[in-house]
Amino acid sequence: MNNQTIDKILETATADCFWVPPDVHIVDRPELSYIYSQRPSMNFNRVLRARPSQAAPHRLVAEVLKAHGDGNSQWTLNAMSDTPPMRLALQDAGYKEGALHHAYAIEVDAYDRRPPKDVQVNPVESVDDLRTLYEIRSAVFDTDLALTRRDLERELDACTGPDRRVARFVAHRNGEPAGSAGMTFFDDLQFALIWAGGVIEDHRGNGVYTALLAARAHLARRRGLHRLGLYAVENTSAPIVDAHGFERHGHLQYFEREERSHGHQHPS
Repeated sequence: MNNQTIDKILETATADCFWVPPDVHIVDRPELSYIYSQRPSMNFNRVLRARPSQAAPHRLVAEVLKAHGDGNSQWTLNAMSDTPPMRLALQDAGYKEGALHHAYAIEVDAYDRRPPKDVQVNPVESVDDLRTLYEIRSAVFDTDLALTRRDLERELDACTGPDRRVARFVAHRNGEPAGSAGMTFFDDLQFALIWAGGVIEDHRGNGVYTALLAARAHLARRRGLHRLGLYAVENTSAPIVDAHGFERHGHLQYFEREERSHGHQHPS
């Protein structure tokens, strides 16, 4: 499978908005796909896909600025959208370069590493499991999404129901919370997107990350999917997945603009 195909699969997967809460608005056209909301998180105010070859970059940026107003805003540029005019339009609008990611993928059957016996990985099955997962994520990534109980209940439904598209995992080492991870199924692409894999600092170097990858590869194999893929941050997770046998493909560059004042201005 060539780089362009992997990049396209990853873009399609990460632009799928099946997961967004009801109060988040979705705009999806061939040249532009983005979401916006009153929530301050960039997770709910970001551009998912852009095609500067199909529309003037400054026009695309102006539309997103109107939707995101003075709030937090994030763009993702990849091999299909990362052009000098697009970058210039974002810089002119006050966006700053964020983290650079690299696209990685691996055949599910090619991942055969065995986790250590003192690490147990279990799927999320309750709201309490989700709370533990977010406590781990907060410790690993220093982030707080400020999710409500209703948000957690929606997430639980999404990762436990018979038609689930998402699976969440919590790892314990010697009985202590040690790591967490997620994955999303794209059956039509025969692909699983893996994300948010992280290990608490005190437990790193003990096979927890291996156990989380093995659990996700096992579940993807059971579901009949062929590949795992992700965007891995350069200099942090990228070297780790590279060492685990993932093949590197294209890139993803974040551009971010932090909130300037309170309130949003949305398109009518």
